Amino acid sequence: MRSRIGAGWFIASVLLFASPVVLADDQEPDKLSAWQKLFRKQAGEYTIVVDGEKQAHVKVVPKPVLNWSQPVRGGAEGAVFIWTQSGRPVVIGTLFIWPDADGKRQNVAHEMHSLSQEPLSATWRGQTWTPPKDSIVWAALPEGPKPAARREQRLRQMREVAERFSAESFRDDRRWGLRLLPQPVYRYALEAAGDDGNFIDGALFGFVEGTDLEVVLALEARKTGSESHWEYALARMSDLPMVVKLGEKTAWQVEHSQVPNPRAAYTCSTVETRASAEGE
Repeated sequence: MRSRIGAGWFIASVLLFASPVVLADDQEPDKLSAWQKLFRKQAGEYTIVVDGEKQAHVKVVPKPVLNWSQPVRGGAEGAVFIWTQSGRPVVIGTLFIWPDADGKRQNVAHEMHSLSQEPLSATWRGQTWTPPKDSIVWAALPEGPKPAARREQRLRQMREVAERFSAESFRDDRRWGLRLLPQPVYRYALEAAGDDGNFIDGALFGFVEGTDLEVVLALEARKTGSESHWEYALARMSDLPMVVKLGEKTAWQVEHSQVPNPRAAYTCSTVETRASAEGE
C-alpha cells in the first residue's frame, strides 16, 4: 500500500490454461465480504486495450490472486487482480481500502502497473490511464539454470531463482525489509503464451509487507534458437523508494513516485470515500 494517496481518480493496475496459485481466499461469492465484492465489481469494469495491429482487448482474471491486509501502515482489506492478453499478464492492480481522516469512512483506492512492453490504453468510468511502451524492462538472469523440460521442475527452478532476490522499501529514515511470498501469485504456461513463439513458461512473484504487495518479480523462461534461458523484470506496487538486489548486487531501484500519474507505468489514487460497501 502507498505511503500516501493523492486525491482524485486513479486508474489503474490470462488465463487460458494458466494456473494461479490460490493465495486469495477461494470463497463462494455469497461468502465474500462486501468490500471484496466491491473490488471484484470495480475490477471487472475496466476496459484495457494493448496498442498494436490486433487492438486486442485484455481480460481480467475474475478472482483476485491475492487478498491482503496492511497491519504496518493501515489498510483493512485489499485484493490483487491480473489482466491478461493471449495468456500473458499485461496489467497487475490492487484495489484496497484505507481509513479516512474522520475515522468513520474508508477511502477506496486503485493502483496499477503495466506489465506490457507495448503501450496500453485503459478506461474506468470515463477516466483513462495510458502507460507507455516498455513499462517493465526484461533482463537475462545471470548464472541461471537451464529451464527444465517439465513444468513442475520449472516451477521449482523459479522458486529457487526468486529466493536469490531481496527487496527493501524506505520510509521514515528507515529501511524496511520486504518478505518474498513462497509461491508465485500467478503462473502462466507455454500453452497460454499465444503471441510469442519464444516463450516457454512464466510466473509473477511478490514481495510483501504484511500481505500487502509492494514489489512484483516476473520470471520467464524463453528460448533463442535451440537455446533456452531465464529472464526477469521488476515492477513497483508502492510509491515508496525501493531497491531490489540479486545476490549482493542492486538489480533494480526506484525513487519516490508522485501519484496519481495517468501516463506513467505505475499510478495510484483514491477513487471514492464511503462508509461501507453494502449495496454492491
